[in-house]
Amino acid sequence: MYYSNYTISNTVILLIINYHNEKFYLTFILNYIIILDIIMKKLLILLTLPLLGLFSHASHAVVAGGIVAINHQWPFNGQYTKMSFFQQINQDGGTKSHYYWANQFFFKGGDGAYIGLQNRSGGVKAVNYSIWGASSWKSGKCNNFGHEGTGVQCELIYPWAVGHAYRLDVSKNGNIVTGTVTDLNDNKSTQIAQIEVPSTYGKLYASSGFVEEYSQGNQQLPTCYTMGAENAVFKNPIADNTVVARQTTYTYGACNDPYIVEASCNTSSCQNTINDLKNIPSPFAPSIAVTNGQEITQDQLKTALSGENLIVIQMQDGKWSPKVSFPSASSLPWKSITIDQKAGYNTTLYMNNTTVQVAKGQNVTYTSISGVWKKVN
Repeated sequence: MYYSNYTISNTVILLIINYHNEKFYLTFILNYIIILDIIMKKLLILLTLPLLGLFSHASHAVVAGGIVAINHQWPFNGQYTKMSFFQQINQDGGTKSHYYWANQFFFKGGDGAYIGLQNRSGGVKAVNYSIWGASSWKSGKCNNFGHEGTGVQCELIYPWAVGHAYRLDVSKNGNIVTGTVTDLNDNKSTQIAQIEVPSTYGKLYASSGFVEEYSQGNQQLPTCYTMGAENAVFKNPIADNTVVARQTTYTYGACNDPYIVEASCNTSSCQNTINDLKNIPSPFAPSIAVTNGQEITQDQLKTALSGENLIVIQMQDGKWSPKVSFPSASSLPWKSITIDQKAGYNTTLYMNNTTVQVAKGQNVTYTSISGVWKKVN
């Protein structure tokens, strides 16, 4: 079954109607609110990871960011000392991808946290574990962060394997919260870190999940259609080894296109897939109208790109333009133009004080990088 996008207002209305029959209603509402509240926090923490090398100015068009969200529905008023999350990554996007398969969890009377598998530059595999509001740790490779809140972020360079199932445990004992990863193929467990939280932090009571592609800076993606192929299974989480949460999922974000991303759940797990379209835009990509035999002008493209990161010009017999004049790249930083040429005649592109011929069957994308239109596929 495929779960389409929800809005907070629609979800609240739905759950209030079912108030007397659905004991999970409050946690379900909270998960939507929490996801929105934590998006900026998690992106800022990712910037602190020492191995990413992503601090230079953006030079391409898209930060994909969050793509898939997974809601967990726990029994109303449940509070726990342990939560276990289950992940199996079947496709990881390849060595140029930066995916984070995360599980968020929250403390009664405290702040939020997350734990999950990552792939990083050059094929490095890791586990990321962070808690907001924490200030110290007892073990692990950790550091303090101070952007949009404060907390402790820990990492474990860990060679997790595609196709293996993993369990990620967080256990609270007093003020110490321990993160552990277990490869379920051999049941070998590895401690990630022990983080100390304030005494005001109570038990674990809510959670959710997400998948994001966090490539930034010089490694940023030219378009949404260049994301590496990804497939992941999130099995239903378990609290205190006995209580099983239900899950729903939806897709969202800058690259939310049904040709790019799919997500669905059954009674025991949620699965998501991101398709590598090889920089071929989907039919849902924004496009510009083509009048047969007439030039597409700089002003037309500049206007179209004012509200979009990418515009597709689809050519075919009866809808063919002999000339496309690109606007100045410096006036439209990090924007992209795709020419999908299916007409029987060539089209001449005017850009960078030169011309380029696009023949039948070609699909080319140009991105404005450092004041110049550059071919990116």
